[in-house]
Amino acid sequence: MTLLRVRTAGFILLILCLPTDVAAQAPGYQQIDVGSIRAEYTAEVLDRINDLLFEWGSAWAEDRPGDLAEYYWEDALFIPPEGGLRRGRHEIRAYFDEALGTHGAVEAFMLDFDASGGMSQVFGNYMLQIQQGPRAGSRLNGPLITVYVQRGRTWRIRSQVFLPPA
Repeated sequence: MTLLRVRTAGFILLILCLPTDVAAQAPGYQQIDVGSIRAEYTAEVLDRINDLLFEWGSAWAEDRPGDLAEYYWEDALFIPPEGGLRRGRHEIRAYFDEALGTHGAVEAFMLDFDASGGMSQVFGNYMLQIQQGPRAGSRLNGPLITVYVQRGRTWRIRSQVFLPPA
């Protein structure tokens, strides 16, 4: 019994004294670089967000309010350049039904991007040409903040704020 305890204690001591890298690696196994995994994840999310942003801009330019509203989650928050708060896809769709008739195409420029888990945020600038109404011919531009959320495999806009021009 005493010999068994000595051998067990010796084995435990041997395992504890081994370097962590040796204990964690099997022969021929290359350790995965966490930085590379993070860079691949960020690149994949950025690629999906860029695709979504392009489709969103196309729907706006082609005056397709129904398609445009589909890029927002059902419970999304939207603050347009003119101000006011729209909550939910129904209110966002109603805004686009009315506003796209007076607004021209919008251009959005990404200045900063970050992603973590199922959420990403984009900070940038927008330029919007007003085509009809009392401000026809004028241009609105300012900062734009958009938060995207992934549910399942689908990314959509969770909140979007067009800050008014200064």
